[in-house]
Amino acid sequence: MSKMSESDTGAFAVLTPPGRGGIAVIRCVGPRAEAAVAAAFRAVRAGAADLPAPGALAYGHVLDADGRPIDEVILYREGPAALEVNCHGGPAAVRAVCGRLAALGLEQADPDRLLELEGAARLARDARRALRRATTPLAARILLDQLNGALARAVEDVARTLAPARGTSREDSPEKHGDTEGEAIASVDALLDRWRTCGRFLADPPRIAIAGRPNAGKSTLLNRLAGAERAITSAAPGTTRDAVEAEAALEGVPVVLVDTAGLGEPRSQVERAGVERARREAARAAAVVYLVDAAQEPHAEDEAALSALGGRALLALNKIDLCAAARDAPARDAPARGGIRISALTGEGVPALVGAILSRLGWQPPPPRAAVPFTAGQAEALHAARGALASGRADDARRHMAHLIKAP
Repeated sequence: MSKMSESDTGAFAVLTPPGRGGIAVIRCVGPRAEAAVAAAFRAVRAGAADLPAPGALAYGHVLDADGRPIDEVILYREGPAALEVNCHGGPAAVRAVCGRLAALGLEQADPDRLLELEGAARLARDARRALRRATTPLAARILLDQLNGALARAVEDVARTLAPARGTSREDSPEKHGDTEGEAIASVDALLDRWRTCGRFLADPPRIAIAGRPNAGKSTLLNRLAGAERAITSAAPGTTRDAVEAEAALEGVPVVLVDTAGLGEPRSQVERAGVERARREAARAAAVVYLVDAAQEPHAEDEAALSALGGRALLALNKIDLCAAARDAPARDAPARGGIRISALTGEGVPALVGAILSRLGWQPPPPRAAVPFTAGQAEALHAARGALASGRADDARRHMAHLIKAP
């Protein structure tokens, strides 16, 4: 459907990702959505109305054309033209409920298309898309603040600052206009700073490579940070031959961890390929945790690798649980000073390493309900608005901000 009108039957979309999750959310919108859902839904509670009141929930079943239950559901009625069916998340249950809604005349759409049909503003659509991809509660909380209008209000406040009062012109009070544009630039700079220190991590979780010579404990550290056994560990050096990726949350910040092959001298073609892949992963990572076995003597290869990685590298002296002296000894035996002493096996020192990683990335948590740009397109629009303001083109700045928040 290109545009929802009074003659349209309405549409529905599955908002949750496909798979075998516990719950699937199917959103129904449009002039006839309420009638279609009412025809399919029966509340369990005796004497209950066909549909709950707006803003309320009801427990019941979706029935087929013969009145037989298809699935037990929780129905949320947002309003007269928007309802959400929460059914079991298995593929068979989702297909059955969707088939029933389609048989009652609703058209299936993808979630982004459904937002367009509802007439959602650009920022609301972006926030809903990002929420579907959110992998941590912290990311979801920040994005939910934006869905509830935090960023839209901040951008609208900047635009109002620039709007000339009735009966005035820029020539009437140039000093006043200079003050308001300076205030607007400061507000946009604050939003761009939130993008750099927070929003960009939600849009594209940074890659953290774990590097080091064979048997430094890289796979054990990945498993520790990921909170699950994602990589095979062994006392034998060279167990990891290829990069292993795992999504993780570091103090709630979504990241992608990459466990790489050991950077020692390869003994075979397979090991050589693994080492080359490890170097490529380290080169494109936002930060690199370089592990050194604290119980071993310093090695020239570690010095060379740390020098090549430069400022993106964080040195971690691992296996302090096997080397009591490493806990208290100064860093004179480390390949580089300032290394963080950890035990990937026991977790000792790992919180300090996590804090150092986030600091190296530049992460700063925003205050509750703060405005946070969370897509590259939003950051580009704000950069363009700032450039226009710096050049004295307030009208262009307002257009850039209007494009950011409004539906096309």
